[in-house]
Amino acid sequence: MHISIWNSGLKPELQECNTCCRGLFHCPLCPTFNPTVRAKIEEHLSVHMKNALHFKDTMICRCRLPCRTTGHFHCPVCKTTIIRRGDMARHLLSCQHSSLPSQPPLSGLLPVELSEETRIPPAVHFEEPRLPPKVLSSVSEPFSESLVEHSYALPSVFNKTATDGKSMKTTCPHCGLTLRTKNYKAHMMRKHSNQSIDVCLASHLQCVCVDETTGLFAVQRTGHGFSVPVHVQRKTWGMSHNIRCELEECQQYQLLAQRSGLGFRLCEHLRSLDYCRETVKEVFLQEHIVMEMVDLKFFGEAKAATCIKRQKAAQMAHAPLCVRVDFGGSSTQICLSVFEPEIHSFCRLGRIFVTYNALRNTWHCACAKPRISCPHKNIAKWHLFQTQRDIFKSTVPLSSDTPSQMTQESSSLEDNAAVDRSIRYILKEKKIPVSLPENVISQKMDPQKQLFPSETLCQVCPEHPKLDEAVLITNKAKIVSMMGVIENVSTHHRLCPQCRMVYRYQEWTDGLHNFDNHVVLSLELCLFLRENLQNHVSTSRVIDSLEGLRRLKFPSRDTIFHAYCHFEALTDTDYMYSCINCGFHPPVVVMDLHRKGVFKLAVSDLKAPEDFNGEHDIEGFWNSVHLEMISRGFFPSGMKNPFSVPPSYTNWAPWIGNETRTSDIVLNTEFQKVGTSSSHEAKLSGVTEDRLLDELAKQKVGVVRKLCKACNIDSKGSRFDLITRLREKMKSRQTYDKVFQSIWGASGGWSVILCPHGIVYSVKFNLRAESPRDFADLLLSWKHMPNVCVYDFARGLAAHTNLRVPDKLPFHPHEGRLAEPTEENVKAAQDGSLKVNLPWLHERMDSVNENPHPVTGSSDHYVLYDRFHEGNTKDPKDKLRRIQLVPELKGWLNSQVVEQFFANMRKNNYFLSNMSPSTHVFLMRNITHHYNTVTNKKLLERQLRHGRLGKINISLSALGQAVVAPQVCNKPRETTETVLNPAPSMSGDTVPTDPQEGVDNKKANRRSTDATFPDLCGPPCEALTKPENILASRSSWCFVPHPGQQQLLNYVLDISRPKDELIVETSSGCLTRADFWTLGLNKEMESTIANGCFELITKIVQSKGISIYIENLYVTRTWLAPYGCDPLQSFPTDAQRMDIIVLPLWTPGHFQLCVSLVI
Repeated sequence: MHISIWNSGLKPELQECNTCCRGLFHCPLCPTFNPTVRAKIEEHLSVHMKNALHFKDTMICRCRLPCRTTGHFHCPVCKTTIIRRGDMARHLLSCQHSSLPSQPPLSGLLPVELSEETRIPPAVHFEEPRLPPKVLSSVSEPFSESLVEHSYALPSVFNKTATDGKSMKTTCPHCGLTLRTKNYKAHMMRKHSNQSIDVCLASHLQCVCVDETTGLFAVQRTGHGFSVPVHVQRKTWGMSHNIRCELEECQQYQLLAQRSGLGFRLCEHLRSLDYCRETVKEVFLQEHIVMEMVDLKFFGEAKAATCIKRQKAAQMAHAPLCVRVDFGGSSTQICLSVFEPEIHSFCRLGRIFVTYNALRNTWHCACAKPRISCPHKNIAKWHLFQTQRDIFKSTVPLSSDTPSQMTQESSSLEDNAAVDRSIRYILKEKKIPVSLPENVISQKMDPQKQLFPSETLCQVCPEHPKLDEAVLITNKAKIVSMMGVIENVSTHHRLCPQCRMVYRYQEWTDGLHNFDNHVVLSLELCLFLRENLQNHVSTSRVIDSLEGLRRLKFPSRDTIFHAYCHFEALTDTDYMYSCINCGFHPPVVVMDLHRKGVFKLAVSDLKAPEDFNGEHDIEGFWNSVHLEMISRGFFPSGMKNPFSVPPSYTNWAPWIGNETRTSDIVLNTEFQKVGTSSSHEAKLSGVTEDRLLDELAKQKVGVVRKLCKACNIDSKGSRFDLITRLREKMKSRQTYDKVFQSIWGASGGWSVILCPHGIVYSVKFNLRAESPRDFADLLLSWKHMPNVCVYDFARGLAAHTNLRVPDKLPFHPHEGRLAEPTEENVKAAQDGSLKVNLPWLHERMDSVNENPHPVTGSSDHYVLYDRFHEGNTKDPKDKLRRIQLVPELKGWLNSQVVEQFFANMRKNNYFLSNMSPSTHVFLMRNITHHYNTVTNKKLLERQLRHGRLGKINISLSALGQAVVAPQVCNKPRETTETVLNPAPSMSGDTVPTDPQEGVDNKKANRRSTDATFPDLCGPPCEALTKPENILASRSSWCFVPHPGQQQLLNYVLDISRPKDELIVETSSGCLTRADFWTLGLNKEMESTIANGCFELITKIVQSKGISIYIENLYVTRTWLAPYGCDPLQSFPTDAQRMDIIVLPLWTPGHFQLCVSLVI
């Protein structure tokens, strides 16, 4: 029997090494394991036993001897070696042999000699286990037996052609990964298959019970590699039953499944509990051990007392204080599940994981930052100090540093009236799709050196006169790409003889983006700059890196940055600002101010307007910002730009998503902050001394020390001493002004509203210091106010908003408090005995009140304090504004989601704070949009992954929430894709414009799904519409669309829906709804969709065995004047062998098809 197969419950007898390392011990299964002391080797062998497979009365441990090149298991029945544990378990179940074969003779099976590289410690005798020396002069008999039993596996180690590896490896055609041939099938299944493996006995997440009393389990987070486990609860006994997972994405997946009519679906963690077979044994932690740790300076007596208090709380709750959870996957990570008596966002089920990295000697807990102590870490140290005392060692500090730099330059043009028309024409007609085809983005080896505008007729004049001949602007233009700079490029423009409008080159289909006719960026570089901005790397740093890499001089950093802003202004971005879970109208929001997100602004120069009500046209303002970004390609930085957007009280709108706001008219009443006082005093009036000191306490000690020096105050001492001195000195106006300017910056920062999942819904760029007025402006501009608002100055927000709308109080009942502010309620809230249930947060109520929220059905609106600012107020009534009073929010609402967003955006301050106001707000809105997009994508992917649904169609409901879209054509599940487009109405009508109507009909629609599906097209329709089945017969051109097809057609051609919505993505381009309107609504057909039609015709003809070539409509125009390109240059090299060549030519009003049949 092989050395890796042990009798159950027995270990090899440990014996000291007497040759290479006296007094130490070797592992018989791991040749690379360093010799160590007895305690370590026993711990190491116990890990082997814990991870072993149990078969009958034996344990099969993983063998790392050179029987194979990687770790493997040996079958005790048929002597097969298998690498993966799961495969071995399945093999043992199906193995047909029942007895071990006899030992074959030794002669002729072993190599004559082992090289130095392949020599390993000999295995231990199975009858009398003992640890061998590290180096052998000859092969021992026990090792020979092991090799004899698996002589068929020896060539993988000793055969030169096998170790070469060339004949055993292959390359994945999808991702280019080089891997072993035997792993290719598993790689394709895991990474490139649309099928997801369901939870079953052979494929489930490892799990173990950590608390039998409350039914708490620890489950692997993922099935591969090491990850911190998650806690799930399945308690199906007693008075209250609970089945839930602590992961937010799993909770949201189950809500998504419920909205989609799949309420029976559970996440993979809960479904894996069916295969749990083990309960962790608790180790009772002794009090004298923790006191010994105090003597050894692990922590102080106060922290030891907290640990003992937590232990008593765990005993009262009949829960284990700390248990170790080991699922394998890492030999250096130790996970411990620690009891937590309170419910928090990081600990929703009463337990939290603490992880110890033995390699780096670091501790991690979700409740504290790295290298910061917490009770959970101390309890985990207590547990390991009692059970594994010898693992503790010292830590290694870390540090980092970074620099930055910027410069500038530009180009020119003259006629302002013509430029005005050109800029507006480019903004309207030269939009860049959000999703660009791969062939457009990819780097071209031979880019164009002559750039001409595509227009030959004036698109503005009613008569469409022919444009003048192309005029050369410069032959010294540069194309800037990822590969470097291409110089001596010629750019041209054309002029309309009537309106004098200038048409310049602006064709994204060539993979280029023209900025100012002198600098042209590749679209690949533009997307690369976008990704770097998302990762907090400024444009100047990216260009610095490319310059160093390519050894080339790039254009000015400012020019490239303005060119990138030009690209983003032309990109057809929808700026939806909506969460896939909360929809267009979130019932719960968290609000805060980012005070360091500022731009330089002299607020004293802003004049308060007269007779102004604070209403702003949001679309008009942001269109003007886009026009400024585009106009920079026409006006140099030294010339006055008539399109610039300076900050003002009358033209400075926030951004709120199109579906979230009431209308295009939004509020910004910052001019009322000025009041009747002077501008200097009004600048400071919105910030009290207490609030300023609160912000001062958050600053680093270096900032406070520098401020003391500026105010001529002693800068020695602790931060508390410095703040105390500043507080005394701030009684003078001069010192107060200095502190305010240092803490608050120039402008007023960003006022931001987020949902609990971290999606930004509204952002307001304040001109003056923040006040509750800013958030009241945003909320009053929403179509449906959230039911619960979390803010750090809740009382001020409720009072201000209710004073502004006295006839219909926005925050009610109880002025936004959770209960009537009676003495009994205040005392109960202070004692923690008051609970205010808001069940409509989980399930919509049928409300008869006026203007209920479309998601919850409630018309109540509360404003609460976030956890870290509950102590800001001295009013005892504000204890009724605590999140902890609401069971539906306690532990599940992360009120610090805004701070986490600001921590991410704070990394951009080094370049955002140096920009002009208009550039600052434009780029910030753009960066936030891409942040929302990435966050939504991650949320959806995690939910679907934990639900193991694979790749399916996801669409948005009428309320903007993600739902599983019905499979309209009964396509196989492997071919579906995950998309986020509005779902077509299954009734043939458009989606109801009233959100309330959509909510009320949700259950009816769900019940009618089964009755609706028979009307959907299925395999017969699919067969008729396949290219190979379309024939020149009556059945094809007289085919009546199926009701399901007609519904899709109505959805695509619906003129009430967004014209820029992406409908189809072909190999040659992207087709929007506006493109389909030109085809299906008797309009002039656009060339992009015509190319798509010809692409379909090509597939139909080729399916008949006929070769065909149809020229691109954009190419044929270049054959005409003024280009005069040679048509033969665009034909394929095998054109003479084609059966049919089609040349579509455009003349005003229609297309002409010239068909050539090659005989």
